[in-house]
Amino acid sequence: MNMTEEEQKQLASLVEKAAEKGVKHASHTNQIRMVLVTAAVCAAAVFAAGRISLFPKNPETSRVEDHDLTLDNHGPFGYKAADFEDAVLGAAKQQQLLIVDEQEVSVPTTITQAGLFSWDVFTKVQNETIYGTGQYTIDLGKVTASSISLDEDTFTLTIAIPRAELHQVTFDPAKTVIGDTEKGWLAFGEIQLTAEQTKAFETEATEKLTQRLREQDCFEQADRFALLSAWETYQPLVSQVSPAYKVNIVFQN
Repeated sequence: MNMTEEEQKQLASLVEKAAEKGVKHASHTNQIRMVLVTAAVCAAAVFAAGRISLFPKNPETSRVEDHDLTLDNHGPFGYKAADFEDAVLGAAKQQQLLIVDEQEVSVPTTITQAGLFSWDVFTKVQNETIYGTGQYTIDLGKVTASSISLDEDTFTLTIAIPRAELHQVTFDPAKTVIGDTEKGWLAFGEIQLTAEQTKAFETEATEKLTQRLREQDCFEQADRFALLSAWETYQPLVSQVSPAYKVNIVFQN
């Protein structure tokens, strides 16, 4: 079939475009092949030279980017116990005695006023219930570098603290409950204390309250609050160093 001159020109144009696409495709394929071959050769050369490896040859001295300290057992965050020392030990500079608990207790007591010749018939005995508050603290100054240990596997920083101590006892005379007064059959009126007797009674009341606050159940409660208060103190400080680490509080031996 004979084609016109115009049809011949259109056919020639189509052939040229097809040829150009074929050349571009072939060139792109060759480029990919060259890149792959080059990458393979470079990788083989670098591995052979020992410049990189899939795993560190010495994990004991591996470092984390932008971190100056080396790990004891080298977890991914690159921290050791010493990294947290400044934050933990610095808490004592802010507040050495940390108040962990305050307990109100009551103790029954009596006031005795002897009568003439100290005979029972002239004696008055008044029953009272006294109230006071005990304040318990822990000494953060006793937390040292040896009190801090780190577990890289669980991202836990353990801090050993001292047990709670009874720091202060306050007698509250306003809460004193006055009970019945027992009187000898020749004793009349209510008990009236002099200023000196009142001072002696307050001293005795404080001693009795102290004895109560030193009993085991009071210290056990104070220790429970000591663990909580210490955690509330240290966890925010540790999180400033690394949010990944959680604080575990234990008592010192």
